[in-house]
Amino acid sequence: MSTSTSASASTSASPVKEEAFWALQQAKERDLVGPEDTALIFHSWTTHRKYLTHLKEAFGDHPNALHAIAVKTNPHPAILKQLVDWGFGMECASMEEVYLALNAGCPGSKIVFDSPVKTKHEIRICHENPQLHGILVNVNSLEELERIPENPNFVVGLRINPLVDTGTPEIFQVSGNESKFGTPICSKQEIMDAIAKHPVTQLHVHSGTAMEDLQVAVGAIRSVVEFGVEANAMLESKGIDRRIVGVDIGGGLRPEILGDEHSDYGANLSRMQYYVNELRTAAPALWDSMKLVTEFGQWSYFYSGYAYSQIEYALQREQTRVAYIHLGADMFLRDVYSGQCRGMDFLPVGDAARRPRELTDIAGPLCFAGDYLKQHVMMPRFEEGDEILLLNTGSNAFGLWSRHCSRTVPQVIGVDRQSETLTVMSPRRNAHLEESYNGVMLPWEVDDEHHDDEDDDEDAAVAAL
Repeated sequence: MSTSTSASASTSASPVKEEAFWALQQAKERDLVGPEDTALIFHSWTTHRKYLTHLKEAFGDHPNALHAIAVKTNPHPAILKQLVDWGFGMECASMEEVYLALNAGCPGSKIVFDSPVKTKHEIRICHENPQLHGILVNVNSLEELERIPENPNFVVGLRINPLVDTGTPEIFQVSGNESKFGTPICSKQEIMDAIAKHPVTQLHVHSGTAMEDLQVAVGAIRSVVEFGVEANAMLESKGIDRRIVGVDIGGGLRPEILGDEHSDYGANLSRMQYYVNELRTAAPALWDSMKLVTEFGQWSYFYSGYAYSQIEYALQREQTRVAYIHLGADMFLRDVYSGQCRGMDFLPVGDAARRPRELTDIAGPLCFAGDYLKQHVMMPRFEEGDEILLLNTGSNAFGLWSRHCSRTVPQVIGVDRQSETLTVMSPRRNAHLEESYNGVMLPWEVDDEHHDDEDDDEDAAVAAL
């Protein structure tokens, strides 16, 4: 896990800092915290609504935009239902996520299906299930197009790899030469031939996650939009009535604090607003004549989540204090296993915050040596029974909950600060304990020759203990 000795992990500029302290206190006062609740997960409806409103307003002048929020970022059913109620679509990376979207009440025309391994059966379901008519099925390769019906009851998009480097972390790089996503844009003639042959009416591009270089990202989208314009000219020249009528630009923006006075784009301009302005200038055809689809997951969720844990043990290991908490690589799988902390803040609760600071490791609960959320960081001296809040945990955390060590998913509580409402979105749940097995059990052969009376006497003596 990442380390830091120069800064404290308890100084937070997170927009949910004040709310997190308030929500924890309210959860206790309202008897929502039981003896088994050594950890809690909170979802801030107030913050989530703020970011989604900003997203819609940033693209507000587009005449035909669908904002399909990535289900994988946080697939909690209560959140998905609320997104649908607020008018957003769902971007689904698996057929199971498509079913989650349907269960949340999302109409097929607002669902985007992006799995790179769609089966023939799944494609047939999209074609034959009336609930899914109008779904956007983004095809990942030219080979996948061969599985598409001649006259599908769904919209066919084709993913194009723009072959760019947006500065995204290597593990999330999807636009390299050997990426498993999309057809390289350099295969121009093959793509044009496929568009002419198959019922493609939209294009899809997604350059990476947590992109650093927005100009490169904008350039990638511009190249795909221009490709669509050129494809339309080709279709017209061939006497084909079908056209490329839309572009799915994906997501990929790094999380940002809205209203941050230290923004790189000016005090009154967010990263999202800057990105949209640059897109509008670079790809005017995307505004003039095409449908626009977005897939912003991490950007919209990141600051909407926070978590709580009791400190079960606090031990001294030479010069380092080790605080053992009840959340680790089970919830923050991406952070721990990649070794890259994505900006989580740690806040001690109550008296612990006023103690002298010392070198601290924050250890998770799993039985493997790498389960640390933070190491070599200056924190107040923790003691057994203290409490800690973990901020900025809204994206790719709950949705990645690991089955390793079979730990229970904590209670999830929704918080609306404006109405001062706390709602239990889901209780503590453990799929392992809910499952049972009634299948065939293999026999265990016992060698009776060596099981004599002496062994029986010994077994009885042990049993008596």
